[in-house]
Amino acid sequence: MPSGATPGGDHPPPDTGRPRAAHADGIASLRLVLANPAFRGVWLAGALASAMRWLDLLVLGVFVYDLTGSAFQVGLLFFFRMAPRILLALPLGMLSDRVSRQSMLVVTFASLSVISAALAALVISGRVEYWHLAIGTFLTGVFWTTEFPVRRAMIGDVVPREIVGRAFAIDIGTSAVARMLGPLTGGALLQLIGAGAAFLTQAVVLLLAMLVIASFRYVPPPRIAAPASALADMVAGLRYVRARSLLLGAILISFAMNLFGFPYTAMVPVIGKETLGAEPLGVGILQSAEGVGALLGATLIATLAPTRIYARMYVLGTGFFLAMVLAFSASTGYPLSVACLFVAGFGMAAYTAMQVTLIVAGSAPEMRGRVMGAVSLSLGGNPIGALNVGILAGAFGAPVATAIMAAEGLASIALIALLFPSLRRPFALGPEQVDVPPPAAGRVRAPPAPARGDAGPAADP
Repeated sequence: MPSGATPGGDHPPPDTGRPRAAHADGIASLRLVLANPAFRGVWLAGALASAMRWLDLLVLGVFVYDLTGSAFQVGLLFFFRMAPRILLALPLGMLSDRVSRQSMLVVTFASLSVISAALAALVISGRVEYWHLAIGTFLTGVFWTTEFPVRRAMIGDVVPREIVGRAFAIDIGTSAVARMLGPLTGGALLQLIGAGAAFLTQAVVLLLAMLVIASFRYVPPPRIAAPASALADMVAGLRYVRARSLLLGAILISFAMNLFGFPYTAMVPVIGKETLGAEPLGVGILQSAEGVGALLGATLIATLAPTRIYARMYVLGTGFFLAMVLAFSASTGYPLSVACLFVAGFGMAAYTAMQVTLIVAGSAPEMRGRVMGAVSLSLGGNPIGALNVGILAGAFGAPVATAIMAAEGLASIALIALLFPSLRRPFALGPEQVDVPPPAAGRVRAPPAPARGDAGPAADP
């Protein structure tokens, strides 16, 4: 069996909480993660796909606004992009527990490449219309809905649970780099060559992602029981989440973030062009600023963050991000706007790294796909938010719409944190949630787990 192909494996020393020890443990954990060939394959494919996702969002926002002159139609297009999450998140999560996640990702990246190539042909030929972009955006939304739960569950399959937080911090850091390079590349291509070249770039890079994800051997985790009906599987996943307050609270935070936080990205091209007077490359730099901050934040999390603060970091990072988006909406100067989004990136790093870490570390391997499907369903708040911010922008303007959404998000996060005390407690893996097989020949034996007095349980009984 290849390295990283099972949930068990080598384990880092326990997190003592001392800064120097935490740093040393973090470096050791990073080395273990990066030595895993299966993780490297999933990681690289995700990096390529993430860069193209952010390139696509920038290109769509600017190109559609230039095509229609309507902030509402930009928001509507983002609604089409995210709407499949509402309908398909749970079924796709259930499916990923039944079939090879690797095969699902191969089909996903191949399909995204074909759609991007078709849009490139329409744009280059001069025949593109809004409805073409709407249909293409909806179809890409279907396959991005697949990528979110499946690839992240796959990381949980190939990395031991005790160091999965480091693995996700690396993955999120790489996504932050992609978030910088994607919009910058998209803005440069739009300004220098045109949207057709941008869509063609997506098609080629997504094809490379497909080849990477197909290039290594992946052994899925065993199912404990025989598959039930599809409906029973989905119901079991929802019951599993409902019985664990940390999982439920984390998913509600994700829903609030997607409903009120992420839709601001649809308004960045509008604010950049209307309020700040930026050209496409300037809009790309503006949208990349958050990625720069997220990269620095993810680096700090990967090397320094002790396990016990994961849940609180998730809540506070989300709130901090929304506060910076609120500040961005009030800015009328380009440098200050860039600075606001750069600082917001630190909160984004905490949110994205801890979201998947809490979910994967707090769920059993055989339930992971369905639980990630529930997380992906929470991302269904995004199309509702995108439609809402588009309507608000049409009525009051993009800056006011962004401010209203961010303020509502801050209030929602505070309420969820109040209702779910597990999000405010120290985080640790409870003994009943750690699935560590006996050491095999040549495998390093894990040191003793931290004392239960050092941190609270990962989920309420």
